[in-house]
Amino acid sequence: MTEFAGSAALASLLMTGAAAAQVRGAETFGPRPFGVLLGDVFTLKTYVDVDAGFQLDPSSLPKVGPVSYSLDLRRIDVTDGAAPNGGVRYQITAEYQTFYSALETKEETVPPFTLAFADGGGKRAEVQAGRWSYLTSPLRPIASVSGEQQYGLRPDAEPHAISLRRAQILTGLAGGATLFALALLAWSRAWPPFHRRPARPFATAARAVRKAAGAGEAGWRAAALALHRAFDAAAGKRLFGDDVAAFLKTRPAFARHEAAIAAFFDASRRAFFGEGANAAAALPPEQLTRLARDLAQAERAT
Repeated sequence: MTEFAGSAALASLLMTGAAAAQVRGAETFGPRPFGVLLGDVFTLKTYVDVDAGFQLDPSSLPKVGPVSYSLDLRRIDVTDGAAPNGGVRYQITAEYQTFYSALETKEETVPPFTLAFADGGGKRAEVQAGRWSYLTSPLRPIASVSGEQQYGLRPDAEPHAISLRRAQILTGLAGGATLFALALLAWSRAWPPFHRRPARPFATAARAVRKAAGAGEAGWRAAALALHRAFDAAAGKRLFGDDVAAFLKTRPAFARHEAAIAAFFDASRRAFFGEGANAAAALPPEQLTRLARDLAQAERAT
């Protein structure tokens, strides 16, 4: 926004004698000084040049808040930098908001504030700055020679329909993928309506083995019997150790567990038909449980 210079004459008139030598000049700049309406926010920048060694007294700055019944100071910032001829230039940026409800075009004034500067030797100088005048206008005239109809509300704009086709397609694809994934999960877990399918004896045996294998000698035997019944159901007949090779030829999914299966049948034979053989020593419960779980996983893959 283009800035317009404020009056520097007042500041110069107030600087006399020693103060004039210490404060070199003060100018205030603001936006265009017309067309200011109720509720508008505008920013004024005041530049003050002082001799080197003089510092601005922060307590002399105007306080944020109401300046008058219709003008508020919202924010004030101070920066400093180098000025010509070795001086110091202070920039005071003040943000105002007007609440003046004008009935007609009228000139309003932002009142000046007094800034104080001091050096380390006790010298002090003051200057008034920040004054700015502007023209404020009513939002609308009180009366209109052409009638009030021109200020009537316009009809609402017709809403513009936004195409949701892409979102609908993506939502449909996401829903279809979700249903497909749920169907695969239901089939894998034998949930309805996929529960009526060929039995999985090793899955049933794995649950029984996991519960019973660690419960001593009797538990190991119960777990081994549950696994034997799974082999019988998978083979469609009683399966003995000598039949394992032929069974694996017809059920190649279990072939990679051949060594563990052979160890199970050997441990079972010694546990059930040996003389006082320790079943857990022949095949520890952990290995028995692992074999049942591996066979259930291989069965699920078929």
